[in-house]
Amino acid sequence: MVAVLALCHWLPAFVPPPAGQSLRHGVHMSTAVGAAAVLGAAPAAFADKIDDAATKLSEASYPFLKEIDWTSNVYGSLPNANPVKVLAVINNALVMGASMDSAALKKGVLAHASAIGHVDSKGMIPLPDYTAINAAIGHMVASVPKNQVIDVFNAAGDVVRKEEVGAYMKSLVNSGDAEAAYKAFWEFKDVVAAAQR
Repeated sequence: MVAVLALCHWLPAFVPPPAGQSLRHGVHMSTAVGAAAVLGAAPAAFADKIDDAATKLSEASYPFLKEIDWTSNVYGSLPNANPVKVLAVINNALVMGASMDSAALKKGVLAHASAIGHVDSKGMIPLPDYTAINAAIGHMVASVPKNQVIDVFNAAGDVVRKEEVGAYMKSLVNSGDAEAAYKAFWEFKDVVAAAQR
C-alpha cells in the first residue's frame, strides 16, 4: 500500500498536470486501483517455466520429503567413500558454482537462508520455502554449461553406490511417494536442461 501511495504522489518529470488542477488535491481511485493491481501482479508476471516446474516438483515430492527423518546422521556420512573421489565431487561442484549467474546464486542463498529460519523440530521446512529453493536451484543450474552439471553428476556417481544407497533410502519411506518424487525430479531436470545455456 505504501508503494501505491508513493506512486499516486509521484510528481511527473516532464508533463505538468492539466491546467487548473493540482496533484495535491487528490488522485483518481482508478489510478490507485490500477497501480495496486500492477504492483500486486508483478511476482506472477516474472514466473517462468523453471518456476512452474519447481512448483510441480515441490508439490509432487513434498509428501516424500515429510517422511524423511532429517534428524538422522545417515545424511551426513559417506561410509567407505574414497576421499580422493569425494574431493573430485567438491572440485566439480566448486567449478560449477563459480560459473553460476551471480543473481541466480544470490536468490539461491537467500532462499536457503529463509528456509533455515523456518525449520521445525523435525528438520522440515514449509512447502513455500521448499518451492523457492527448488526454483532457485533450477535457475542456478540453468545458468551454467551442461558439461559442468554432467561433471558433478558423474563425480558424485563415482562416490555414491546408487543401487545400494537408493534401495536403502527408499526402504525408509513410502515407496510410492519416493517414486512420485523421483519422476517429478526428472521432469524438472528436463525443464532446467531446456533452459540451460
